[in-house]
Amino acid sequence: MARTQTQKALSKAKRAGNYCSAQSRKTNGHYGEISQHVRMKPTKQEQLQRVKHKKRIVQSDASFFCLLCYYFIPSC
Repeated sequence: MARTQTQKALSKAKRAGNYCSAQSRKTNGHYGEISQHVRMKPTKQEQLQRVKHKKRIVQSDASFFCLLCYYFIPSC
């Protein structure tokens, strides 16, 4: 199979120990390593868990606040 000019330039630079601009190009293998599948948005289950957790925190804070009012404010 015929070698491309890029392949020739790469091998020539490798033999001479020089830098070639084609060395900075990425191949399919590089993109495969880079593009591992990572979810940017949380899943539906994670969203629901977060909402449930927030509601539970708000409810616990509200009951705590009512207890404070009961003990420290005699007019309640």
